Amino acid sequence: MRMALVAVLLGALCAYPAVATADSFDPVSFGAGASTLGYGVILERPLLFDLGVRIATGALSSSTERVSAGGPWTSTLHESNVVLAADWHPYSGRWRLSAGLLFGSDNVTHVAQSFGPNYVLNGNSYPVAAAGTVSAKVVFVNPSPYLTFGGGTGIVKGLTIAFDAGIVIRNGTLSTSSTGPLQTNPQFQSDLTASAMQFRYRFIQPVVGIGLVLRP
Repeated sequence: MRMALVAVLLGALCAYPAVATADSFDPVSFGAGASTLGYGVILERPLLFDLGVRIATGALSSSTERVSAGGPWTSTLHESNVVLAADWHPYSGRWRLSAGLLFGSDNVTHVAQSFGPNYVLNGNSYPVAAAGTVSAKVVFVNPSPYLTFGGGTGIVKGLTIAFDAGIVIRNGTLSTSSTGPLQTNPQFQSDLTASAMQFRYRFIQPVVGIGLVLRP
C-alpha cells in the first residue's frame, strides 16, 4: 500500500507543469535519508516561485523496555510511512519551512512481561498460564500534521546534505488484548486497561532527520 502511494505521488510530481521561474524546470531531485520517522528515499521537485514539493518515505522498528504500573513491558515501535510536504524557501535561499501530512501504518505494540509465573497489572498479580499473552497497541490515525524547518549545504556539485527538525502531531487509538481464559474476567480486564493507560496515544513527536540529495 505504501509503495503504491509513493508511485502515485511520484507520477503526479513528475507530471506537474513547471511554471513561473527558469529553475522551475529542474528535474526531480532524489536521495536517501534517515530520521526519527525511519529510513527511506527522498524526492523533491520545484513548483512555483519559492515553493517546492517533497516526498519522503520512512521505515523503522525499534524496541525498548520499561517498568510501569508495577510490571515490566516491552514496547516496539513500527514505522512505515510517507510524508508529502510543501517546502517554502524564503528569498529562494537554502533554508526552508515545510508543512505537510504523514500517511502510513505507524503503531506501537506493548507486550507485558512477567515476574516469574505472574504478571503484575495495576498492582495486582495474575498467573501467566491464565492470562496468556498480554498486550496493548497504539495505532496512529492518518494523516498526521507534519511541520519542520530545514535546509541544506552542497558538498560537491549536484550533491547536497539536507537536514530537517520539527514535529509530527500524533493522534492514535489504544486497545488491549490477552489470549488466556482470564480475558473474560472483569477485574483482570479493568487492571489491564488501567495499566495500558500509561501509554500515550496523543502527543507531539519531535522529528530530526538528515539526508543526501542528488540535484541534477
